[in-house]
Amino acid sequence: MNKLVVCRMVIAISGILAVLTAAPTFAAESHFYSATHGLSASFYVIGGRYDIYVYAKRPIAGAYAPESRSCMFGGNLQRVWPTHDVMSLGSGITISTIVPHKIGPGTITVPAGLYAIYISALTTCDWKFVLNSTSEDPAGITPVTMFKAPPVNKEARIGILGDQLRFNALDPAASASLNEPVRFYAQFRTDHDKREMVSGTMQIIHDGKIVSTAPLKYVTDEQSATVFIADVMWKPSDAKYLGKNTMKFIVTIGSAEFTSDGEFTLTQ
Repeated sequence: MNKLVVCRMVIAISGILAVLTAAPTFAAESHFYSATHGLSASFYVIGGRYDIYVYAKRPIAGAYAPESRSCMFGGNLQRVWPTHDVMSLGSGITISTIVPHKIGPGTITVPAGLYAIYISALTTCDWKFVLNSTSEDPAGITPVTMFKAPPVNKEARIGILGDQLRFNALDPAASASLNEPVRFYAQFRTDHDKREMVSGTMQIIHDGKIVSTAPLKYVTDEQSATVFIADVMWKPSDAKYLGKNTMKFIVTIGSAEFTSDGEFTLTQ
C-alpha cells in the first residue's frame, strides 16, 4: 500500500491547536464570517438548532471616508443542497446613523445540507455573520471538504515547514494536482455540548481500494470551530491515483462512531 506524505505539523491557519490522539474535548459547530466588503463562501451544516446573529454597521474608515458617513449592506444565506432555500440577511440596506442593522441573536432550526453565504459586492459596511450549534444538538460531523494550498515545486517538498503553507478556507476545491498540498476537513460537534473522547482515521480510496490511511488531528480553527483535519502532500508515485478518489473520515465521538466522506479528483 502506498503511503502518502501526511504532514505532521499544523498547516495553514496560524495559532490553531492540534491534537493527534484521543482526548476528551468539547466541540460545537461554528460558522463565522466578517468583512467590510462583499464575500461568498460555502459550508456544510450538520443540522439542528442554531443561534444566528447578523450585525452590520458603519465602518471606522477615517473622518472623510464616505462609508464612515453612510454604508451599504445586503446579502442572503442559501441552502444549495439537497434542496434550495433562501434567507435574506438584508437587501440594499443603507446605514447612515449609529444604529446598526441586526438579525438576532436568536435560535432557528437549520436542516442539514450545503449552504452558501452571499454578501453583495456593493457592500461597504462593517459586518459579521455567526451561526453556532446549541446544546440541544446531538453529536455529528459534516461531509469531508478539501482545501488547497499554493503549488509546491519538487525541490521545496523536502523539509518544507508546515507554517509556510496557507489554505483558502473560503474556497473548497473539487480537484488538486500532484504539486498542490491539500487539507481534508470536516467540522464535528460533541453530544449536547458535553466533553467526550474523540479520535479518527482518514482513508483515501481509489478504484474501490483503500490506498492510504492516516490518523486525524482535531483542531480549533479561526472560526472557533472544532474540526478534524488531515494534511496531505502528494509524491510523484501517487500519479497512479490520478482521477476520481474518495476521502473518508471514520471518527469516534464519545460512544458513537460516524463515517463521513467526499470526492475529489487528482490531476497531473
